[in-house]
Amino acid sequence: AITNLVLDPIFMFSMKMKVGGAAAATALSQMAAAAVYTIFLRRRKMVPRNVSGQGKSSINRAKIVMEILRANAAMLAKQGSLLFGWAYATARATRIGHYHVAAHQIALSLWLIFALVLDGSAVSAQVLMSRNYAAYQSNGCAVDDDERKESGVCGEARRSIRSLTGYMFKFALVQGVLSTIAIFGLGQFAPSVFTTDPAIRLHLKEIIPYLAWQQILISLTLTFESLAIGASKFNLIAIGTAISTVVAIKILAGARTVVDIWSGGIVALFVGRLVTACVGVLDLNGAFGPIVNWFRAQRQRGSTTNQGRA
Repeated sequence: AITNLVLDPIFMFSMKMKVGGAAAATALSQMAAAAVYTIFLRRRKMVPRNVSGQGKSSINRAKIVMEILRANAAMLAKQGSLLFGWAYATARATRIGHYHVAAHQIALSLWLIFALVLDGSAVSAQVLMSRNYAAYQSNGCAVDDDERKESGVCGEARRSIRSLTGYMFKFALVQGVLSTIAIFGLGQFAPSVFTTDPAIRLHLKEIIPYLAWQQILISLTLTFESLAIGASKFNLIAIGTAISTVVAIKILAGARTVVDIWSGGIVALFVGRLVTACVGVLDLNGAFGPIVNWFRAQRQRGSTTNQGRA
C-alpha cells in the first residue's frame, strides 16, 4: 500500500504515464509485497534452506510448493465465486431499476466499510489459529488416535484450539452486535447524506434493517472462516463458498426489489458460508469424533463379520 501510494503520483503525473503509470505502480507494489513476504518466511524458517555439507535441502521443496499452490488455488476459487455472487446481485439490481441499483450501491458501500472493520479480528483469528494448529501438527497429534489427541502435549494443544475458538466466537458476536447498533444509528440520517432523491432514500430506509442485522451473521462468518483457514481447511471453505454462491444466485434470480436482494440472496450467501466454516471449526475441535468412531466401529464390525463367514 505504501509503495503504491508513493509510486502512483510519480508515474501518473511526474512521468505522465497516466493510467499506465497506475498499473505499473500496482505491479511494482505487488512485487514489493511478495519480496517482504519472502523475507518474513525466511526469518521464520518457513522457506527451505540447504543444510550445511549437503547439496540438497532436507525439506521437500516440491511438496511445499504444491501445498502453497493448492491452498492458493482453493482461495482463488473461493474469492472468484464470492465476487461472482456480488456481481450477480448488482446486475440483478440493475435489471430491476435505476433507483434500486442506486440504493444497492450505497448499501454495498456501507457494507464494505463495516466488513473491513469486522475482518480485522478475523485476520487475527487466522494467525492465532495457524500457530495453534502448527503446534498441534508438529507434535504428531493429527492422527486417528483419540486417546492421544486428548492427553499430554496433544491434549494441551487441542484445549488451546478450543479456547481460541470459544474466545473468537464471543468476540465476533459482540462486535457483530455493536456493528448492528451502529448501522441502526446511522440509518436515521445516512440516506440523506448519500442522496437527495426521495425514491432512493425510501429504498435505503427499507434496506437498513436487513443490513444492520446481517452484521452479526457477517462477523461470525468472517471469523469462523478465518479459523478454518488457519487450520488449513482450504478446500472445504472453497467448496462451501461455491455452493453458497450457486444457492444465492438462484434466490437472487427471483428478486423483484432491492430489498429482496438484501433480505434473500445475500443472507443465503453468508448463511451457507457460515455453516461451512462451522463444519470445519467443529471438526478441528473434535466435535465429529464420536460420529467418526461410530462409523469406524461399524466398518470394523462388518469386516469381522465377513471374515467369519469366509
